[in-house]
Amino acid sequence: MRADRLLTLVGLLRQHGRLSAAELARRVEVTPRTVMRDIEALSLAGVPVFAERGRAGGYALVPGYTPDAEALTPDEARALFVAGGGQVADALGLGPAFAQGLRKLATGLPDAEAGAVGRTLDRIVIDPGGWSGKSAPVGALDELFEAVWSDRRLWIDYEALASGQGGRRTVDPWGLVLAGPTWYLVAAHRGRPHTFRVSRIRSFRVLEEAARRPARLDLRATWQELRSAWQEQPAYAVRIRVPREHVPITLRQIEFVARRPPVVEDGADGAAVVRVDVGTLRGAVGVLLGLGDWVEVLEPDDLRDQMAEVAARVGTLYG
Repeated sequence: MRADRLLTLVGLLRQHGRLSAAELARRVEVTPRTVMRDIEALSLAGVPVFAERGRAGGYALVPGYTPDAEALTPDEARALFVAGGGQVADALGLGPAFAQGLRKLATGLPDAEAGAVGRTLDRIVIDPGGWSGKSAPVGALDELFEAVWSDRRLWIDYEALASGQGGRRTVDPWGLVLAGPTWYLVAAHRGRPHTFRVSRIRSFRVLEEAARRPARLDLRATWQELRSAWQEQPAYAVRIRVPREHVPITLRQIEFVARRPPVVEDGADGAAVVRVDVGTLRGAVGVLLGLGDWVEVLEPDDLRDQMAEVAARVGTLYG
């Protein structure tokens, strides 16, 4: 409905200060021409919205414009907007109601609170659909968020998932993402965005330098692009023979390296065959060897060879 859309536009301008017609159109899923008509309707209704020309221009509200509403503290406003995340509501079928409720709340916040809400939403994404993998203990998440919030650079010592090798680097933190049960830091290294699983950050230090953050950064869109690129990388198709009683624990373990959800099929002699795409054969070796002789790799041959080689080395070590 148009009334809901007008309310949405006011809420977005309250949160973000200034947005172009194209950006407003993208966020409310209409054309820029429709946005311009809506802005004109808001002006006729007495909402003090104005246009600024130029490359960095767009639409904004007159400073100090505050619809009547009961005051919230900055922390209360930030907590209400972040708690649960819009995608949690989507998963429960309450996405439209959740978004509409936040829009109603946003239009009545004072300038400082509205700005704080917009700043928080630009730096936090909650994605219950996740990526892959299990939850892991997360330490000092509040300190990481403080670095994100204050736009300060980070020095991190990171353990890469695929190689297990650590890497030390200075990054520009852009935001935090809760994907399923796992927290990720989205940060730029040498100007390019990357994701870092928070539980694999062995140590970090907040630097005094200001972080380099794009002026028009859309954290949710950046996260989705990074996740899509990761999911589209080449994967190795693996088939594993597993006794039925050991299927549940095998599925839990294989999630660490699975690119997509595993598929369980009926096999011979009452066993099951698990089909799964993994991103790294070496990672699959580590996971599957931990299950001992409960599982047998059927294919690919490269994985069978690596399993035998690593098992032989372990046997020699403890022989």
